[in-house]
Amino acid sequence: MNIIVISDKENAERRENVCNEFGKYNLEFSFFDAIMANKMSKEELTTKALKDTFLTPSEIGCALSHIGVYKKFLESNQKSIMICEDDIFITEYFDKTVIEKIREFVEFSDEPRLVVLQKSIYHHKRVQNISENMNIYSARNLFCTHGYIINRAAAHNITSIQNPVRFEIDAFKFYYWLNLCKLYCLDKDLILQQDEEVMASTVDSGTSSDSSGESQRTAKKNSAYKELYRQLSLKSKIISQYRRFEKACYKMFEGLDY
Repeated sequence: MNIIVISDKENAERRENVCNEFGKYNLEFSFFDAIMANKMSKEELTTKALKDTFLTPSEIGCALSHIGVYKKFLESNQKSIMICEDDIFITEYFDKTVIEKIREFVEFSDEPRLVVLQKSIYHHKRVQNISENMNIYSARNLFCTHGYIINRAAAHNITSIQNPVRFEIDAFKFYYWLNLCKLYCLDKDLILQQDEEVMASTVDSGTSSDSSGESQRTAKKNSAYKELYRQLSLKSKIISQYRRFEKACYKMFEGLDY
């Protein structure tokens, strides 16, 4: 399994954490130096994202980091890649055999597939059993990018619309609505994030926004989505609208109880 961990190269504590976590399972991995947008000039930042973007510098940096991993991955002959961030911890459900089965699922089809290595309130239908007590579920949306497996088609599609950066890298519902990526989750958590009080983030610092600016942020985000939506074929627009309607219908049933 090709495993890449996005990490601030100057944060020794974070890197030691990753080495300890993967060391428990004798898993080999490589670091990808996180792109620290808080060290970029305002002029440089304006070239990386849409004009008048709603994104914070740290969100831009996070997106650029993941896209950088995608580009490197797409230059290889690998069929899939497991991507993690450096504030993770591995749960008791983690197993190398399970990871291999998820990799096989991601690589099995030509469709763009992305599987997060945890449970999600947006789970839909069970699509495949991968162990005695673990299954893969389809999903209508997802959040967080601290641990996931993605195939070439999905990485290519996400990269194609995130240049320049339009959304947070984990704006998964937009990828799904635009038919760029099929989303999947598990019914057990394999990889989670460390408690924020235990390990403060350096890559994602400064992402908070006050309530007064939230409506403007949402409007800009929706505008960025609608720009891409207008470019879809009629068939794709119908698919997009159906997926949005379906998500709205199931909102009342969202939860972590499978």
